[in-house]
Amino acid sequence: MRKRITIIDDDGVIIKTNDYEYRIFDDKKGYLFKNKAYSFKSFKNEPKLSTLVSNYSHIGRLYVLAENTYADTNMISYYHNKKYYPAKISHISEMIGLSEKRCIRFIKDMIKLGVIAEAFIHTKYQVEIQYYLNPLYFLSSKYLSPSLYMLFQKQINQVLPDWVIDRFMNFTDMIE
Repeated sequence: MRKRITIIDDDGVIIKTNDYEYRIFDDKKGYLFKNKAYSFKSFKNEPKLSTLVSNYSHIGRLYVLAENTYADTNMISYYHNKKYYPAKISHISEMIGLSEKRCIRFIKDMIKLGVIAEAFIHTKYQVEIQYYLNPLYFLSSKYLSPSLYMLFQKQINQVLPDWVIDRFMNFTDMIE
């Protein structure tokens, strides 16, 4: 397969054109598997998730939650009537096989560890709580969004270069 990428400036002038060739099956690399499928990545970093979360059943539960993140958001979601919605405690407890009471305890513990964060979304009529996974451990996108950065800023600042932190801080200043 061939792919052509053309860079055009604001005036519509072509600056650069690159042709790339990639194969669906490469003799050395193998088959290009699920190229366009939604996915998440899990990362090896310090501290390791297994060091931070000492209960292996909790690590398994986090993995199940990572499988249930929505597209490129890291938001824990559930699928109903052909749509995705932010998961509430009742949905999360069903996903990970815990009672709601034990699920609340699990979520609180993971929030204390910085593995999960709560976002409070204010709508016209109510306040909705959404739950997100820390992108240091699971990421459902190639990019770290400003909103995910803000949710996990304390932990993420320890691994990001200073120039990236400055860019995010400038971006968040523009929002306020």
